[in-house]
Amino acid sequence: MTNRQLTVLTGSVAPALARITEILGTERVDIRAHCLVDNGDGNCKLRMIVSDPARALQILLERNVAAVVNDVLIVETDDRPGGLSRLLAGFGGHEEIHIEYSYTAASDRPGVAVMVFRFSDNQKAAGVLENRGFKLIEVAD
Repeated sequence: MTNRQLTVLTGSVAPALARITEILGTERVDIRAHCLVDNGDGNCKLRMIVSDPARALQILLERNVAAVVNDVLIVETDDRPGGLSRLLAGFGGHEEIHIEYSYTAASDRPGVAVMVFRFSDNQKAAGVLENRGFKLIEVAD
């Protein structure tokens, strides 16, 4: 169960980021999670889980904003010390599955942490997580 994530190349100053978020907000696209990483060259990669990824991509491309869509997994774990460690421990014996990146998302449930992952093989990773009892979340478009 994968989700679609937008990745946008943007400047590393607040007005550049504000332009992207304003475009999406004006078009009623909700940003549900994001991760902003500086490339070290004055640009950033803005990764976002949004309410309607296909529509958001179309909107951004129409405004000449460089954007791509990738598949990611969104998984719940317990929000307490060691929660992430327990999640990752399940990948012992699966060294062929690499974590390309991860970030957290807000959770509206006390005691529950929500993590976004991009794995080298999302389908295999989903199987590992589900077999260990972790809940994968699908964000409705």
